[in-house]
Amino acid sequence: MIIKSMSRKHRTFSQLYHYMKDGSSRSSKYDYFSHNIYSRKDQDIINEFVANSRKVKARKNGNYLFHEVIAITKSKQLTLEQEKERLFDIVRNYVDMRCKNNLVAGYMHDEKDINVHFHLMISSNELDAFKNQRLTKFEFDKAKKQLERYVIEKYPELEQDIIMNAKAEQRKSRESNKAAEVKRKGGRLEKKEHMVKTLNNIFANSPTMNEYFTQLEKQNIEMYNRGSAIGFINKTDGKKYRLKTLALEEQFKQVDSLLQQGDKAKQQTKVDESEKQQKNDKQETRSDADSIKEKAVEQNKADIKKARNAQQKSANAKSKNKDKGFER
Repeated sequence: MIIKSMSRKHRTFSQLYHYMKDGSSRSSKYDYFSHNIYSRKDQDIINEFVANSRKVKARKNGNYLFHEVIAITKSKQLTLEQEKERLFDIVRNYVDMRCKNNLVAGYMHDEKDINVHFHLMISSNELDAFKNQRLTKFEFDKAKKQLERYVIEKYPELEQDIIMNAKAEQRKSRESNKAAEVKRKGGRLEKKEHMVKTLNNIFANSPTMNEYFTQLEKQNIEMYNRGSAIGFINKTDGKKYRLKTLALEEQFKQVDSLLQQGDKAKQQTKVDESEKQQKNDKQETRSDADSIKEKAVEQNKADIKKARNAQQKSANAKSKNKDKGFER
């Protein structure tokens, strides 16, 4: 079973509603689902969504609705009608857990050979609420896991794989099987495997940070950060791969330690440069002080010499006048 959620920043209720309805065969009573909706005609249903969305104060990048899809793989044991009945019940339980007080409308699509899926249009705010519903990633994941457990326990005949509640070992095993299948079909997974192999080799053979970035450049790969996530870009085709997606987090620890050492070295260099600058500033200050002091001393010497000369002149003048008085 797969659950996807896509938010929309504009009031595209009409477009999404008609997309869901037009893609449905509407061949059984299970093909249409609604929750907290009182209208029966298409335009009236859309108007209910629009009117409810206008109660929320508009804000930049705010959501107005969610387009969500719940898909189950087709079972060999059941007829299409039986699968629809079970999927309808799954959708009803999902809405009770995910958005019990929101407006919900949706249609089932059964045109694919491998799965049956339900498209849902969900209001971003609860009925008559003035704020959008706040659903964290943790809460959304919890709802998905609860629904998966419900499906596995109640409908084992649907033969759904355990995905959201799978342990790490089961995920790796499933991903390996999927990789082999895609590779046999000539899919894009070969590029991903090549990226894994290349990065693994770079991680293992990078004794220094400079060598690490040099090897990335040689392979035409660039590292990037998005929040706390680390990823790599194949500059040849522009394809991005997250470190977690590549399952190389453990191998990256060696490089991460080099990067941390590099950061520490940079910080130490900055500290050393700062201390050196402070020392130079002190020396310059001391030098300036010494220079000022020397100038003051020289000025004092000059003043003293000038004063002494003035005193000597005064003494000479007095002595001369005294001598003249004796002569008379």
